[in-house]
Amino acid sequence: MKLFFSRILPLLLLGLGAGLLNGLLGAGGGILLVYGLQRIRGIRITDRRAVFATALAVTLPLSCLSAIHYFRQGSLAVDMLAWLIFPAILGGALGGLLLRRLSPRLLSRIFAAVVLVSGVVLLL
Repeated sequence: MKLFFSRILPLLLLGLGAGLLNGLLGAGGGILLVYGLQRIRGIRITDRRAVFATALAVTLPLSCLSAIHYFRQGSLAVDMLAWLIFPAILGGALGGLLLRRLSPRLLSRIFAAVVLVSGVVLLL
């Protein structure tokens, strides 16, 4: 029972929050997952790669479900998909290669900078 309340329930709530953010905003679920996984599981800085990879694995099905929902609503810009998907796949592959080569500290700084700049741009 202690394991449920200390680890499992927080992970379930984190997943629910990530899904809600991703479905509502189309983004943010991964950011919440990265932050939450570091806090809930007490992951050390050397495990940051596992945090980023886990967040990515969770957001993939979230993004697919959200895209299907948006498509059914007619909210998806289908005409732009071909121009975005293939370069995004290339960028994802390059990012995966860089994940293994960059230090966890540098990865954390890059992540923090992206979140910070995104927040400032959205507020302007």
